[in-house]
Amino acid sequence: MAVGVSHNARRVRKAFPAVLMRAGTSRGLFIQRQYLPEFTADWAPQLLAAMGSADCDKRQIDGVGGATSTTSKVAVVGVSQLPGIDVEYTFVQVAVGSAAIDLSGSCGNMASGVGPFAVQEGMVKAEPGATTVDVRILNTNTERVIVETVQLNEFGDVEEDGDFKIAGAQGSGSEIKVSFVEPAGSMTDKLFPTGQRREIITADDPDSTDGATFSVEATLIDVANPFILVDIRTMPDGVRELNAGSEKFMRYAEAIRKVGAVRMGLAKSVEAAALVRGTPKVAMALAPVVDEQNGQASDANIQAFSMGKPHPTLQITGAVCIAASVSIPGTVTARLRSGTKSSAAQLPETPLSMSSASSDGEAEDAGPRSDAAPRKVTVARQVIVQHPTGTIEIEAQLTFGGGKGVDEEVVVDKCTVSRTARRIFEGKVLYYAEA
Repeated sequence: MAVGVSHNARRVRKAFPAVLMRAGTSRGLFIQRQYLPEFTADWAPQLLAAMGSADCDKRQIDGVGGATSTTSKVAVVGVSQLPGIDVEYTFVQVAVGSAAIDLSGSCGNMASGVGPFAVQEGMVKAEPGATTVDVRILNTNTERVIVETVQLNEFGDVEEDGDFKIAGAQGSGSEIKVSFVEPAGSMTDKLFPTGQRREIITADDPDSTDGATFSVEATLIDVANPFILVDIRTMPDGVRELNAGSEKFMRYAEAIRKVGAVRMGLAKSVEAAALVRGTPKVAMALAPVVDEQNGQASDANIQAFSMGKPHPTLQITGAVCIAASVSIPGTVTARLRSGTKSSAAQLPETPLSMSSASSDGEAEDAGPRSDAAPRKVTVARQVIVQHPTGTIEIEAQLTFGGGKGVDEEVVVDKCTVSRTARRIFEGKVLYYAEA
């Protein structure tokens, strides 16, 4: 949901308590729910002014935003009344260069700061003498549960200092384990919204004046956040070789994203999809390589995009989504991992409920199922995903078989990622708003 704001001539100075935190490889404001208006539709003026986007400033010089999509974020956290849930977390992406906020998806990096913030703000109490505390979080954007294990010091406070390191953030900190529980179907209620593990997406050529189109092979998958994972080998000649940050490459990536949004049921038209840049997200899947720093072979190699620009690292929700995709035979990322050649010219239209997987990741016709319930198999694996600044490891647990529906053939039980976070400043954000 994108929300704009307008100004009258007369304005007054206002303030609200907030904390600025680095969470994973993102940075943003953490605000207690009680300090914002009752309805999310009324949040825009406050958040845009606080971050510096109220006047469409690309530099956000009049606010605390950092002029990039990864540093223009807000986490709104409140105590939950739901059984088994400690706090509720709403993620807000604040646009850079335009007066709009987006609540359509989640952010895993910002989520990694919710547990520490909740403990530091007194929303969650640890047992006396405990060295860790589990914080159960409901992400209201996706209605999915996140469980975070936060380290504590001898005084029961959050232990921020430590020797755990993550790619994309300098220094080290205390490890925060972030577990996404049953994250599939976060916005579409389906693991594979179109019922296919990979498919052809045809979009209008953004550089053509005669109605030409281009096609790519992609996996449309919804785990923690809906993603379009594109086999970069199928990008058009003359585009595939470009830097991902070039304007031409981004135009083609956005054309794919808009068509994918319609196919996933997240937008009624490509025009409507253009108005919501946050979801679905698009990422280019490259052939896995060996990381030069640690010598590890990755399971996936990803260049993700965020709000129309290349992501400098990788969204945590993206890492979770890719870990699930790599683990499911027949997807774009599974095929790249196995070295299977692209078959963009022809792809089977067989729905997942009638498919099985061969050793090379291709989908095969499984034929009619017998009346006997198939055996369920739970698989746990460590997935290494490479991104522009390093690698990230995800513990993925999936259960295969035992269902009748398209999405029930594969159940993503949980995916766990380790992050670090740091409280940077606390106080009141001052801003001007309408009287």
